[in-house]
Amino acid sequence: MNGKPLALTLAFGLASGITAASPTALADVTVIPVTGSEVTSEISGTVEIVNVERRMLTIKTADGRFQVINVPAQVGRLDEIKIGNKLTITETEAVLVDLVKGPDEAAVGTTQETVVDRERGAKPAGTMTDTMTLYGRIAAVDKAKRKVSVQGAQETVDFTVNDPALLAELAVGDGVVATFVRTVKGKVEMR
Repeated sequence: MNGKPLALTLAFGLASGITAASPTALADVTVIPVTGSEVTSEISGTVEIVNVERRMLTIKTADGRFQVINVPAQVGRLDEIKIGNKLTITETEAVLVDLVKGPDEAAVGTTQETVVDRERGAKPAGTMTDTMTLYGRIAAVDKAKRKVSVQGAQETVDFTVNDPALLAELAVGDGVVATFVRTVKGKVEMR
């Protein structure tokens, strides 16, 4: 299975509600990593406009482009950012897909969490991490066509498996867990 397209399709196919597995079942569970990918991007520039009321910043990048940044409500100390400060924002998105094998039926649904870590210092800085985990169950395996059907909370989605060796590991009732992590790190420096 390939990274991001699979991950996005899993997100739509598995979203909503959750059924928890029993604690005894967790002791007998085997997790097999299937795929994962990560993308990091960075934007840096000089602060040109600070709009605290609308929670927006405008920065001018090194190549002369202007970039408007919407600042989430979880970000504190926005009022301490001043025109002329240098702002660097790094964003990392990652997805991990695992196959979960165990004696009990796999859970179906989602969990979501946001964690904000504010760094102490003279200027605002910190990290915000959003994690969403989607749980599905294998409903069918067609080895001849290299297809797997994954049941989510609202629908069943078919996937083509690129690695035929993986098909040998799959069985109806196995769980599929897709974890999406988005981390945004911001740092302000005085000019």
